[in-house]
Amino acid sequence: MFFVFYLLVVNTPKYGVGVEVGILGYELFLKETVSNKKNHTPGWDFQTTPIGLDFQNVSYLNRISGKSMFVGLKDKNKREQVVWDLDIQLTTGKETGLKPFYLGKNNYIGFETSKFLFGVGRREHKFRPQSFQTSFDCGDGVFLEFQPQTNLTLQFFLWDQYSGSLIFQKDRFHSLLSYSNKGKTGPWEDLEPKEYKQSHHRRHSFGFVYGDNLNLRLGIQYIELGSWGRHVKDSPRETKNSGADGDSLVNGNLGLGWDLYILELKFDFLWAKGNDRTNSKIANSPGSIPISGEAIQWGAELQFGDVLVRSSHFLSDREERNSKNQIIREGYVSLGAHPGQTPYISQIFQIFPSAAVTESGYEKNIALRNGKCFGYLSELVLQFTYHQFVAKMVGSYFLPYKVGGSSDGRISFHKRDFEVFYIGEGLFELSLKEISSFELGIGFSQVFLPESIGIKSNFGYVFGRLEI
Repeated sequence: MFFVFYLLVVNTPKYGVGVEVGILGYELFLKETVSNKKNHTPGWDFQTTPIGLDFQNVSYLNRISGKSMFVGLKDKNKREQVVWDLDIQLTTGKETGLKPFYLGKNNYIGFETSKFLFGVGRREHKFRPQSFQTSFDCGDGVFLEFQPQTNLTLQFFLWDQYSGSLIFQKDRFHSLLSYSNKGKTGPWEDLEPKEYKQSHHRRHSFGFVYGDNLNLRLGIQYIELGSWGRHVKDSPRETKNSGADGDSLVNGNLGLGWDLYILELKFDFLWAKGNDRTNSKIANSPGSIPISGEAIQWGAELQFGDVLVRSSHFLSDREERNSKNQIIREGYVSLGAHPGQTPYISQIFQIFPSAAVTESGYEKNIALRNGKCFGYLSELVLQFTYHQFVAKMVGSYFLPYKVGGSSDGRISFHKRDFEVFYIGEGLFELSLKEISSFELGIGFSQVFLPESIGIKSNFGYVFGRLEI
């Protein structure tokens, strides 16, 4: 760290480190209502419990407000063949529910030649699926990048300490529904994800991007799960002999992109293969459940002058179950950050449209909160820019597969295979931006849930950022 500081500040005064200061304020309202509607959601854990009519008759069951700040350091430059791209944000800490610091999309120092870049730190995956506007994945470790020609880039992540590819923009609202109800009985007791022993979760990745206006993307990733997550368990004997017991996952994507000046099209085919050792009684084969799943992503963006319209979609397969409701094989498992950008679905509730490997490990959870469940996720973005003002509206829609009963485990387009309810969200955001050095804005979000759930909630926030 001293060498980096000396290189950036002391030895080369002509290279200035950018300082970024940001603020974030928010207020969330959550109301539990009494509903006479029949519950059409069997098998789902909505992690709510009746608090009592006295509370249900007041305006809001929960009103949560707070604020946080961050200070960021940014610098991107080179000195001879030594290059660096530094981006780190220090936050106000655990009292606001945030991590002490967040790395940006890139945060590395490396050695660069005309065709090679060898670096240590964080480097974003250029080959990741790109159908969603804010999709993100990266490697945190040692990487090699090779560009034999201008329209071909190959990335090798030799070692990656995978931890969910968290960035501040994707994690700033995740803890708004505080976990302060642990003294109460009922499902609220176990809302907070447990801290799991994070062993063997190294990842190795390879991918390339080829082409310009018409491009091809390919990525392959291997990760060892060990005892990391709610659904994995080490075998002591095999761990002692081999360092891991076989809980692992291979994840891949093959994608096409086509840029037609004002219209951009994206498509990705995703797949996952692996093994989950488990003692669960719902496993068809005692001791382990094979993972073999697929998913597809597609999207289109139209930008005409100051108007931008983007439509993005994600559809996964599901677990294969027999007539006894036992799992024969698991479905698709995703890596990286949540693809969506609306606060409730991507952060406050954290509903992934498939099983996922997050910062807490391998997770599959049929629940409203911290849900990692198979289904269909759609996002529509409407954005208008006028000089420095940006108005943005985002609508998100999640439709899960039915829970329970036999299933062939395939991707389905039939209505009968999905639940009768959906989870929706609408977001409106208005901001003032000055190139990349200043930003000030407000946002409002409303979540839409079936009446039988008995929850109503909306959320507002203000944000600001100044780069010196």
